[in-house]
Amino acid sequence: MENYKDLIVINGRFLSQRMTGIQRFAYEICCALQHIGVKFILLAPKNVENCYKIDQLPIRIIGGKGSHYWEQVTLPLYVKRHYKGSVLIGLSGLNPIFYNRNILTIHDISYLLRPRSYSWLYCIYYQLMTPLVARRALKIITVSQFSKREIIEQLQIPANKIEVVYNAVKSSQLQAKDSCKQYLLSVASLVPRKNLKRLLEAYCNIDNPNFELYLVGGSHSIYADAEVNAYIGHKGIHFLGYVSDDELNILYRNAIAYINPSLYEGFGIPNIEALMQECPLVVSDIPAFREVCGNAALYFDPNDVEDIRTKITTIMNNESLRMTLI
Repeated sequence: MENYKDLIVINGRFLSQRMTGIQRFAYEICCALQHIGVKFILLAPKNVENCYKIDQLPIRIIGGKGSHYWEQVTLPLYVKRHYKGSVLIGLSGLNPIFYNRNILTIHDISYLLRPRSYSWLYCIYYQLMTPLVARRALKIITVSQFSKREIIEQLQIPANKIEVVYNAVKSSQLQAKDSCKQYLLSVASLVPRKNLKRLLEAYCNIDNPNFELYLVGGSHSIYADAEVNAYIGHKGIHFLGYVSDDELNILYRNAIAYINPSLYEGFGIPNIEALMQECPLVVSDIPAFREVCGNAALYFDPNDVEDIRTKITTIMNNESLRMTLI
């Protein structure tokens, strides 16, 4: 059997999932590694989603559909049999517990600190598995100094085992703004920690707004927020669901401002997507956002509906402030 100590193996279970923030991180890392000529193989289950362009990636389909069984049993057995000695990298939150040469990416520990955003089964699984895999990992990657501190404190992982690699976004070819509509934009899944209920309540408390509110993102069976669903159909509020990357960039580009009311994040990719499209930011005053956005955002208390309403009104009525933030 050959020894593959110089070959990186990547856990491709994320390819069986719809592309949201974590999956996008994993996919773009793979594309970047391919671009710079790093030697790796991407092992994936058979149910790869159509949203991923994998033709140019060094990929191998193994086993059945993406599942916890595939990740914990099929994947490590295949690596031990065919790529003995390789480092196995997990980019989307978990890796096989019984494979010692692994590098784990932990984006945040929201399942531990904000469990209401997930099903009880999801929380129990990740609360059990993540610390075990993290302690056995060679290294842990995370996406902000804030998340690093949380991992150290909550999972009892030594600081020298954790490396911070910030998220990034691609540049786009969009040029001038082109919209006859006045609207605010927010991008988030419909889960409690995204705090959309308070954003919606703040919008509804503005007297006769001459702008609308566009919400991009969807829900998942493991998430639920009936209080947000109650606003579906409300005048001025538009739930757009999932949109393509090109459509999203146009929405960013033409929005008056981007609003992110999240209660907890490890990073917040949509914030820098908005910045890339010269869209002013109005965001929660939480540690990760302060770290990532610095002085390029207007901050509000995410637990205070009136403060959210006030900052929205401020950004809408102050073009000079919007230009300063851009």
